[in-house]
Amino acid sequence: MSDQTVIAEIEALETQRRAALVDKNFASLANLLGEDLLYVHSSAVAEDKALYLKKLTDGLYNYSALKSLRRAHRVLGEVVLVDGDLQISVRVSGVDKVVNSRYLQVWARRASGWKMISWQSTPIPQG
Repeated sequence: MSDQTVIAEIEALETQRRAALVDKNFASLANLLGEDLLYVHSSAVAEDKALYLKKLTDGLYNYSALKSLRRAHRVLGEVVLVDGDLQISVRVSGVDKVVNSRYLQVWARRASGWKMISWQSTPIPQG
């Protein structure tokens, strides 16, 4: 499989992931995440898959928009690293925030298909 084919698959899955977050389709989201997920928010809060999904389901995080500003891919066999910039509109614990974020996302090919296994987000300073 060519790198371009892999990247197209990852981009289709990422479109699904973002739609699931905004639409609050957490069952769909759960299917896109690896069981070994490590999700690190721009606040430095780190969560595994179960805790991240629980906080979403409980309404602690309420995403209203995710606007991709840049994405770049490195295909490394069964792993794809994606780095990019993203504008996140989210309500956290009842407080609306817009965060410009630089991130590293990791996808791994598993028996059941590509799964997102890591997200590390850093806020981009204003200025």
